[in-house]
Amino acid sequence: MSMSMGDMPAGSMDMGGGVPSLFTLQKMYWAVVGAAIGTATLVNVLDRIIARHRLRDSSLTPAKPKSLFFNLYATATATVREVSYAAPKPLKVGEFTLHFPPLGPVLIMLANLITVMVLCFYKLDTLDPWKWEQVGYRTGFIAICQLPLIFLLAGRQNIIGFLAGMSYASLNWYHRWISRTLWLTATIHMGFWFRNWDRWHYIVYQLKNDPLTKRGFAAWIILTFIVISSFAPVRRLSYEFFVIQHLVTFVGFIVAVWMHAPTEVKTWVWVPIGLVVFDRVARYTWGAYVNLAIFHRKKTSNALWAHSASFTPLPGNVTCVTVENPGIGWQPGQHVFLTCHSIVPLQCHPFTIASIPEDNKMEFFIRAENGGTRRFFRFASKNDKVLGSGEVSQHRQTIFLEGPYGSMRPLRQFDSVVLLAGGMGATFTMPLLRDVVSAWKKESNESASSPTSRIAATKRLRFIWVIKSRAQLSYFETQLQSLLADMEESRRTQPSFEKELEVSIYITCDEKLDPPNTSEAPSLPAQTFTQDASMFDEKKGSGVDHISIHSISSQSTSNQKPKPTGTGCLPGGGCCCMTQIEDEDEITNCTCTCAGPAPAQPEKVTNVKAKTQPVELKEACVIRPTIVSGRPTPRIIIRKVLEKAEGESAVVVCGPRGLADDVRRSVVSLSDERAVHKGTGAQGIYLHVENFGL
Repeated sequence: MSMSMGDMPAGSMDMGGGVPSLFTLQKMYWAVVGAAIGTATLVNVLDRIIARHRLRDSSLTPAKPKSLFFNLYATATATVREVSYAAPKPLKVGEFTLHFPPLGPVLIMLANLITVMVLCFYKLDTLDPWKWEQVGYRTGFIAICQLPLIFLLAGRQNIIGFLAGMSYASLNWYHRWISRTLWLTATIHMGFWFRNWDRWHYIVYQLKNDPLTKRGFAAWIILTFIVISSFAPVRRLSYEFFVIQHLVTFVGFIVAVWMHAPTEVKTWVWVPIGLVVFDRVARYTWGAYVNLAIFHRKKTSNALWAHSASFTPLPGNVTCVTVENPGIGWQPGQHVFLTCHSIVPLQCHPFTIASIPEDNKMEFFIRAENGGTRRFFRFASKNDKVLGSGEVSQHRQTIFLEGPYGSMRPLRQFDSVVLLAGGMGATFTMPLLRDVVSAWKKESNESASSPTSRIAATKRLRFIWVIKSRAQLSYFETQLQSLLADMEESRRTQPSFEKELEVSIYITCDEKLDPPNTSEAPSLPAQTFTQDASMFDEKKGSGVDHISIHSISSQSTSNQKPKPTGTGCLPGGGCCCMTQIEDEDEITNCTCTCAGPAPAQPEKVTNVKAKTQPVELKEACVIRPTIVSGRPTPRIIIRKVLEKAEGESAVVVCGPRGLADDVRRSVVSLSDERAVHKGTGAQGIYLHVENFGL
């Protein structure tokens, strides 16, 4: 009969043949993990140094490396990015589309898996029945030492995220795959013990009579359930239920492991418990500071809680939640967890902050899906006289905030920035756009007193927003007006203002595309943009009805070959134009009809209808809000920006997985094309993908 793990200390026992002790193997695993975390920390520190250096650089090309070290670093970075961003094309199986993660994270997880397997079987003969017990011991020790890493990657107050400059949301992917590696290791551990017992037909007896075996088998069953329930299709069935059962099963798993593990390795169980306690204490302490009014007397009344919010319904089943004078600061692109017990009791959901700190308010645009988001919309609709009227309900609700969370490299350090959003993804990209334009405005205002001051190294901004209906334009009416006002003020303040902003909005489906809009304005010069203050305001009669919407047909351009993906009728009239627009500069006037594209007209595409005196802008300050029907081609859009870039560029995308995959492939392909430039880092590309979903 074999010896159970609890009978004697096994960590330091001699396995002969120069085989390291079990404790030594555990230390070797954490030496590898520590080296990986240290490398990520070093890269994060270097990136911060580069960002600070660029904002202090007074040359015309601050985003371009100017020393041998930074040239080499830019070359290495561009090469690593090209490999790590690459991902296979999505695989369609029937009605389901399988999306693959990028190669970089996959390689890291493969490296972890290889490390674990090597440590499990190093210098052990798995074909020798007398070595199976040793394999069982070793795999158990290697399995349990992975627990702290799993919990280090799981917390919102994340130590690894702080060191590596990564969001907890990004690290959560690693958390899931490290957990699956743990499950594999635990399965091998159990399998070799069963294999050893099976020689004497002892498996059933051990499961019935040995307490240690019972606890270990219970821990494996719970871990298997956790792994299965963590896959995306299962999580999405009911995220609220997933969170509750995940916490319950975690407690059960930790208890079972603690009872199963020998005393000498119980430290590996106490460390995860300590990490969970740290995460909770940090979150609740910060939450108390954020939400108790006593800490924010200057901004709130004498109420107990610091924040209340208004709920306003918008077209498309979207709720606008507005929190005035929040008691916390945040960076563009970050999100918070929002709780409103009076509407959705005992639920906490993450929402991107759609405003910037200068607004003195937090805005959230929440699409009604299932559960809590639908209850938000129902509450807002009941308290709003006219759906989508934009009138803020006077009945404010107490809310609780946790955060902010989220991390990415600041975009102000890049020479050129491309922002692409699909649908509600604009809640992430719009604040990033406004932040850079706000920096331009501050820089132009301070240029008179301090000519060498620099707040942003960015010279060009390209903003793409893909939406289904023109009604969605109303979500960011105020923000778009603010952008244009800031650009105009910057030019007036600084005559030598040389920044470029180009905005394109693609509408794929709209009830007003058929029949065609007849209130089309005459064409404006390509470098001139004017707009009425109520450009996107449908209530005033001069809103989006006055925007010329254009689509592309297969006959609409002579030099391009669009990829038509079909048009279709909407139930209430109108149609969907899903044709891929190859090049905005080659667009000709074409009406989208349910029967297909109408013949192309000879005129060029027009901008929006102008009611005010045209503002004469220099060619260097180009604002081109182009609104067309169809879908964009990210590769061509990004390439045009890169052709003008004089240093490192950034591409940010937030939206459906299909759009994110398309942008990722485009960035990898363009990076490969520009391999000759890697030596100077002139056209290095930083990519940030903010994913939808759970």
